[in-house]
Amino acid sequence: MPQPPDNLARDLRAAVLVGDHLQATRLAGDYAQAVRHQWEHMSKEERASSTIPRQSRELLTWATGVTAMQHKMAGQHLAALEMAHRYLSARANYARSAAL
Repeated sequence: MPQPPDNLARDLRAAVLVGDHLQATRLAGDYAQAVRHQWEHMSKEERASSTIPRQSRELLTWATGVTAMQHKMAGQHLAALEMAHRYLSARANYARSAAL
């Protein structure tokens, strides 16, 4: 029996927040499967009043946005590290040339 969507949603949020993108990808698939299973077992009346589509859209939109933000932040950190490396290399070269 698949895990309840609420548990998977919680686990997906946690994986996204810690930046575990492989786990988040797996959980997103599991979440979609659990939601699909739940949806298929609902009556037309239950589907008409269900908040599942809105909740699912909000969760996946949030996960996509946070992941994009994490990606951008990682790029900024990499750029800062590259700049620091260039600065330290230039400083070391200057120190070597000054010692000659």
